[in-house]
Amino acid sequence: MIKNNFLRKRKFWIYLPFRRYLIFVSAIFFLFSGIGFIIDLLSEGSYSEPLLYINVFYSGIVAVFYVYTFTRNLKFLPFTIVFQIVVGINIWKGADPLPLSEFPQRASFDALGILVTIVLGYILLVIFINKEGIRNLRLQVEMNLAQELHSNLVPKIEIVDNRFEIFGISNPTDEVGGDLIDFCENETTHTCYIADVSGHGVAAGSMMGMFKSTIRVLLNKDEALCSILTETSKTIYNLKKKNMFLTCAFLKFNSNSTVEYSTAGHLPILKLANDSNNFDELLIKHLPIAATKDFNYTTNITVCSKNDLFILLTDGITETSNKKDENFGMEKVKLIILNNRNDELSNIYEKINNELTSYGKQKDDQTILLVRCL
Repeated sequence: MIKNNFLRKRKFWIYLPFRRYLIFVSAIFFLFSGIGFIIDLLSEGSYSEPLLYINVFYSGIVAVFYVYTFTRNLKFLPFTIVFQIVVGINIWKGADPLPLSEFPQRASFDALGILVTIVLGYILLVIFINKEGIRNLRLQVEMNLAQELHSNLVPKIEIVDNRFEIFGISNPTDEVGGDLIDFCENETTHTCYIADVSGHGVAAGSMMGMFKSTIRVLLNKDEALCSILTETSKTIYNLKKKNMFLTCAFLKFNSNSTVEYSTAGHLPILKLANDSNNFDELLIKHLPIAATKDFNYTTNITVCSKNDLFILLTDGITETSNKKDENFGMEKVKLIILNNRNDELSNIYEKINNELTSYGKQKDDQTILLVRCL
């Protein structure tokens, strides 16, 4: 997690506009260049006037090099260290104490130099903070709006009717996640699905919104499930970034106790029949949605009976790792569900989530959809 936080901070500095970055490093330069005057004071004016100016510049530029190293390019660190040592030694070698009678005048000059550099550095730092503060406040407002939109697109699902008990929830790692759960019904069918967009953040959330809206339109037209997936993939392919795609898993419950299912690059759908202690893994090896322009998706059929359980989840759950870099895995999910199969679905989720939390840090969006036939 420390590494992830460090990478996020690096991204802030990398994407900071150059003009604002220049203001920031200029502030750092002036704030630290005053060290050259301080050193001259402490050494009782040991530096000649040209060497004093060199030392002032050297103090500021070393600080700038370190800032650049830790904000934009860590590979610059060896050069910074060598530069600091080599140049610093050469400046120190040139030191030659002033006559005591001349020191008061030099001390006044050094004090003035310290005052000027601090004031300049402070002014530039305030300008930087002011510009970035306004920019970040605007971004935060926009992010809050995006987060609110995401909450509306992916609400927690808790449904109990005469045919099903359904519980679904998505826990994003960022403010805006890329996972999706949804449930749609009409007079004859009930459709549940889960999706996982590659990556996360605003871009993934936008693609997730396009996917949900396209699916909803086609479901309302009562299209066949295979056609829905094929048409959705074609539609999104032309609207997304090149390296983006999404995986998904669908269950379509018909009125005659048959269940049509399909998966696209996703984890298998788990089915735990009421009279069994073994899980069926419902899987069709398709390409992810929008991975290629033309791909025809197919479906298979299973059946459902009273108290059968269906589980759809994303790899943010199974790939949660512990300190030994061991994944949580599908078998642990199966064991928790098997041991608590008669509990309310929300309780089953809580037990899975508690195990996940104690197992390791969340690194990806964690989403699950549980469906029990009644």
